Amino acid sequence: MYPHYEQQIKKDKIVTEMKMIDVDAKLTLDREKCTGCAVCVDVCPKEAIERGPVGAADKKLSDVPAVLVDEKKCSFCGVCVHLCPFDALELRINDQPKLLVVEGGALPQLKYEEVKRTRDEGKTAKKFFEGELKAHPEKCPGGCATCTLICPTGALTIPKREHPWDKPPKIEVDQDKCILCGVCIAGCPGEGALELVRTNVLSEGEHTEIWDKIVEKLKTPKTS
Repeated sequence: MYPHYEQQIKKDKIVTEMKMIDVDAKLTLDREKCTGCAVCVDVCPKEAIERGPVGAADKKLSDVPAVLVDEKKCSFCGVCVHLCPFDALELRINDQPKLLVVEGGALPQLKYEEVKRTRDEGKTAKKFFEGELKAHPEKCPGGCATCTLICPTGALTIPKREHPWDKPPKIEVDQDKCILCGVCIAGCPGEGALELVRTNVLSEGEHTEIWDKIVEKLKTPKTS
Protein backbone atom coordinates (compact mmCIF):
# COMPACT_ATOMS: atom_id res chain seq x y z
CA MET A 1 0.00 0.00 0.00
CA TYR A 2 1.37 3.44 -0.96
CA PRO A 3 2.86 5.55 0.33
CA HIS A 4 4.93 3.08 2.36
CA TYR A 5 7.11 4.38 5.21
CA GLU A 6 9.94 2.62 6.98
CA GLN A 7 12.96 3.44 9.09
CA GLN A 8 16.18 1.64 9.93
CA ILE A 9 18.15 2.75 13.00
CA LYS A 10 21.69 1.43 12.83
CA LYS A 11 24.78 2.10 14.92
CA ASP A 12 26.27 4.41 12.30
CA LYS A 13 23.22 5.82 10.53
CA ILE A 14 19.45 6.25 10.44
CA VAL A 15 17.69 5.67 7.13
CA THR A 16 14.17 7.07 6.78
CA GLU A 17 12.35 6.08 3.61
CA MET A 18 9.12 6.78 1.77
CA LYS A 19 8.16 4.60 -1.19
CA MET A 20 5.51 5.43 -3.77
CA ILE A 21 4.76 3.77 -7.10
CA ASP A 22 7.38 5.75 -9.02
CA VAL A 23 9.24 7.59 -6.22
CA ASP A 24 11.65 6.28 -3.61
CA ALA A 25 12.70 9.05 -1.20
CA LYS A 26 15.43 8.25 1.30
CA LEU A 27 16.75 10.53 4.06
CA THR A 28 19.97 9.29 5.67
CA LEU A 29 21.43 10.65 8.90
CA ASP A 30 25.11 9.90 9.48
CA ARG A 31 25.33 9.41 13.25
CA GLU A 32 29.11 9.83 13.21
CA LYS A 33 28.83 13.32 11.70
CA CYS A 34 25.74 14.44 13.62
CA THR A 35 26.45 16.49 16.75
CA GLY A 36 22.85 16.97 17.88
CA CYS A 37 23.03 20.73 17.28
CA ALA A 38 19.29 20.72 16.44
CA VAL A 39 19.46 23.12 13.49
CA CYS A 40 17.44 20.49 11.62
CA VAL A 41 14.87 20.52 14.43
CA ASP A 42 14.51 24.29 14.12
CA VAL A 43 14.09 24.39 10.34
CA CYS A 44 11.92 21.34 9.67
CA PRO A 45 8.62 22.69 8.28
CA LYS A 46 6.72 19.58 9.38
CA GLU A 47 8.22 19.32 12.88
CA ALA A 48 9.28 15.81 11.93
CA ILE A 49 12.62 15.96 13.76
CA GLU A 50 13.12 16.07 17.50
CA ARG A 51 16.17 16.25 19.70
CA GLY A 52 17.44 13.18 21.55
CA PRO A 53 19.79 12.99 24.56
CA VAL A 54 22.65 15.04 23.09
CA GLY A 55 25.13 14.78 25.97
CA ALA A 56 24.44 11.10 26.64
CA ALA A 57 24.62 10.22 22.94
CA ASP A 58 27.94 12.05 22.56
CA LYS A 59 29.44 10.26 25.55
CA LYS A 60 28.12 6.90 24.25
CA LEU A 61 25.99 6.55 27.38
CA SER A 62 22.81 6.04 25.37
CA ASP A 63 21.90 4.14 22.20
CA VAL A 64 19.23 6.74 21.45
CA PRO A 65 20.39 9.04 18.58
CA ALA A 66 21.09 12.72 19.18
CA VAL A 67 18.20 13.54 16.82
CA LEU A 68 15.17 11.47 15.85
CA VAL A 69 13.12 11.57 12.62
CA ASP A 70 9.42 10.77 12.47
CA GLU A 71 9.10 9.02 9.13
CA LYS A 72 5.35 9.66 8.85
CA LYS A 73 5.70 13.41 9.40
CA CYS A 74 8.72 13.91 7.13
CA SER A 75 7.92 15.40 3.72
CA PHE A 76 11.43 14.66 2.35
CA CYS A 77 11.78 18.28 1.29
CA GLY A 78 15.51 18.51 2.08
CA VAL A 79 15.47 21.73 4.12
CA CYS A 80 17.29 19.96 6.96
CA VAL A 81 19.90 18.61 4.54
CA HIS A 82 20.64 22.05 3.11
CA LEU A 83 21.08 23.69 6.52
CA CYS A 84 22.99 21.00 8.42
CA PRO A 85 26.35 22.60 9.37
CA PHE A 86 28.00 19.17 9.51
CA ASP A 87 26.77 17.53 6.28
CA ALA A 88 25.26 14.80 8.43
CA LEU A 89 22.13 14.46 6.29
CA GLU A 90 21.62 13.30 2.72
CA LEU A 91 18.43 13.13 0.67
CA ARG A 92 18.17 10.81 -2.33
CA ILE A 93 15.22 10.64 -4.70
CA ASN A 94 15.23 7.44 -6.76
CA ASP A 95 18.83 6.92 -5.60
CA GLN A 96 19.98 10.33 -6.88
CA PRO A 97 21.06 13.14 -4.50
CA LYS A 98 18.39 15.81 -4.78
CA LEU A 99 17.63 19.13 -3.11
CA LEU A 100 14.53 20.27 -4.94
CA VAL A 101 13.99 23.20 -2.54
CA VAL A 102 17.28 24.67 -3.76
CA GLU A 103 17.05 23.60 -7.39
CA GLY A 104 13.54 25.04 -7.58
CA GLY A 105 14.61 28.40 -6.14
CA ALA A 106 12.76 28.17 -2.81
CA LEU A 107 16.02 28.35 -0.83
CA PRO A 108 19.21 30.23 -1.74
CA GLN A 109 22.76 28.91 -1.74
CA LEU A 110 24.55 29.28 1.58
CA LYS A 111 27.67 31.41 1.89
CA TYR A 112 29.95 29.76 4.39
CA GLU A 113 33.49 29.21 5.53
CA GLU A 114 34.78 25.82 6.58
CA VAL A 115 35.94 25.49 10.17
CA LYS A 116 38.02 22.58 11.42
CA ARG A 117 36.34 20.18 13.81
CA THR A 118 38.77 19.77 16.66
CA ARG A 119 37.25 16.53 17.88
CA ASP A 120 37.12 14.83 14.49
CA GLU A 121 40.38 15.00 12.60
CA GLY A 122 39.96 15.74 8.93
CA LYS A 123 36.33 16.82 9.25
CA THR A 124 35.02 20.36 8.90
CA ALA A 125 31.88 22.28 9.76
CA LYS A 126 30.13 25.06 7.85
CA LYS A 127 29.96 28.50 9.43
CA PHE A 128 27.13 30.44 7.82
CA PHE A 129 25.59 32.10 10.87
CA GLU A 130 26.44 35.54 12.18
CA GLY A 131 25.79 36.42 15.80
CA GLU A 132 27.15 35.65 19.25
CA LEU A 133 27.22 32.89 21.84
CA LYS A 134 26.96 34.45 25.30
CA ALA A 135 28.06 32.70 28.48
CA HIS A 136 26.54 33.60 31.85
CA PRO A 137 29.09 32.24 34.37
CA GLU A 138 26.87 32.95 37.37
CA LYS A 139 24.38 30.38 36.04
CA CYS A 140 26.97 27.80 35.00
CA PRO A 141 27.07 24.62 37.11
CA GLY A 142 30.78 24.53 38.00
CA GLY A 143 32.55 21.26 37.24
CA CYS A 144 30.07 20.14 34.58
CA ALA A 145 32.12 20.76 31.40
CA THR A 146 29.51 19.15 29.14
CA CYS A 147 29.58 22.06 26.68
CA THR A 148 33.36 21.86 26.28
CA LEU A 149 33.15 18.13 25.61
CA ILE A 150 30.46 18.35 22.93
CA CYS A 151 31.56 21.56 21.17
CA PRO A 152 32.74 20.37 17.73
CA THR A 153 35.12 23.27 17.04
CA GLY A 154 36.77 23.83 20.43
CA ALA A 155 35.08 27.20 20.89
CA LEU A 156 34.22 26.52 24.53
CA THR A 157 36.92 26.00 27.13
CA ILE A 158 37.37 26.04 30.87
CA PRO A 159 40.30 28.31 31.80
CA LYS A 160 43.00 26.76 33.96
CA ARG A 161 43.33 27.75 37.59
CA GLU A 162 46.40 29.78 38.43
CA HIS A 163 46.46 28.38 41.95
CA PRO A 164 44.94 25.22 43.49
CA TRP A 165 42.96 27.34 45.95
CA ASP A 166 41.26 29.40 43.24
CA LYS A 167 37.51 29.03 42.72
CA PRO A 168 36.53 26.49 40.05
CA PRO A 169 36.85 28.30 36.70
CA LYS A 170 33.79 28.92 34.60
CA ILE A 171 33.41 28.86 30.86
CA GLU A 172 35.02 30.95 28.11
CA VAL A 173 33.81 31.39 24.51
CA ASP A 174 36.07 31.89 21.50
CA GLN A 175 33.74 33.73 19.11
CA ASP A 176 36.09 33.18 16.16
CA LYS A 177 35.90 29.39 16.52
CA CYS A 178 32.19 29.30 17.34
CA ILE A 179 29.96 28.45 14.35
CA LEU A 180 26.76 29.20 16.32
CA CYS A 181 25.41 25.71 15.70
CA GLY A 182 23.75 25.49 19.13
CA VAL A 183 24.90 22.04 20.23
CA CYS A 184 26.11 23.51 23.53
CA ILE A 185 22.63 24.93 24.17
CA ALA A 186 21.15 21.49 23.58
CA GLY A 187 23.55 19.75 25.97
CA CYS A 188 23.99 22.29 28.79
CA PRO A 189 22.13 21.36 32.01
CA GLY A 190 22.46 24.86 33.47
CA GLU A 191 19.30 26.89 32.92
CA GLY A 192 20.24 30.14 31.19
CA ALA A 193 24.00 29.49 31.40
CA LEU A 194 24.42 29.81 27.65
CA GLU A 195 22.57 32.11 25.25
CA LEU A 196 22.66 31.84 21.46
CA VAL A 197 21.85 34.93 19.41
CA ARG A 198 21.99 34.57 15.62
CA THR A 199 21.63 37.82 13.70
CA ASN A 200 21.98 36.59 10.11
CA VAL A 201 22.18 33.52 7.87
CA LEU A 202 24.66 34.16 5.07
CA SER A 203 23.28 33.29 1.64
CA GLU A 204 23.08 34.36 -1.98
CA GLY A 205 20.71 33.78 -4.86
CA GLU A 206 16.97 33.74 -5.38
CA HIS A 207 14.53 32.46 -2.78
CA THR A 208 10.89 32.61 -1.76
CA GLU A 209 9.16 33.68 1.45
CA ILE A 210 9.75 30.15 2.76
CA TRP A 211 13.39 31.11 3.27
CA ASP A 212 12.43 34.29 5.11
CA LYS A 213 10.38 32.24 7.57
CA ILE A 214 13.24 29.79 8.11
CA VAL A 215 15.67 32.63 8.80
CA GLU A 216 13.31 34.16 11.35
CA LYS A 217 13.10 30.84 13.18
CA LEU A 218 16.89 30.50 13.20
CA LYS A 219 17.27 34.06 14.52
CA THR A 220 15.03 33.35 17.52
CA PRO A 221 17.33 33.56 20.60
CA LYS A 222 17.91 30.28 22.42
CA THR A 223 19.04 29.58 25.96
CA SER A 224 20.12 26.42 27.67
